[in-house]
Amino acid sequence: MIIFNAYILFSLAVTVMLSIMLILRNRDRLTGMNGMIISMFLAMNIGLTSGVLFGTVFRGDLFLSTIISMLLGAAVGTMTGALFSSAAAIEGLMSGIMGGMMGAMLGEMLLPEKSLILINIFLTISAASLFLFKILPITQTSMKSKKYIIKPVLIFTLFIIYLYSGSLLGDDWLNNLHLKKDHGQHLHHP
Repeated sequence: MIIFNAYILFSLAVTVMLSIMLILRNRDRLTGMNGMIISMFLAMNIGLTSGVLFGTVFRGDLFLSTIISMLLGAAVGTMTGALFSSAAAIEGLMSGIMGGMMGAMLGEMLLPEKSLILINIFLTISAASLFLFKILPITQTSMKSKKYIIKPVLIFTLFIIYLYSGSLLGDDWLNNLHLKKDHGQHLHHP
């Protein structure tokens, strides 16, 4: 169970670090509106993903899961938005708070099996935010050569393998949650 939680949090941390590096690298090609889109998109998805995760892990303690996921989403939104403008930082802050709140409620209400599906979906969308840096700036729209398509296909393939391995960890996570639940029931009903 802890390995899956670490996998999700590590994936989110890497996504945030890569986003910050890409923001610093492409700042001259991104407009203020692009910065607002990136900070809101990233903060909302980080808040949602961590919220569903913590809502499921801390089932029964909605306050703790909400606070942790809101803080994570707000911190990410503020950090990434501040690299563009104060308006982007405010938008990112509020999107992160909202995403964390909604994610924690979802994680609390859903069965662990359904939470795992949502965690995988939101993690995929969070990591896909890295593609915004290629899509949003004004670039040439035509392919220069066949080599141009090889890199995205290779990255996409590695991305799918990484997410599939995390899904396998999620199956173990579900088994551990069920064992913990069954163990708790056996303690209360001799």
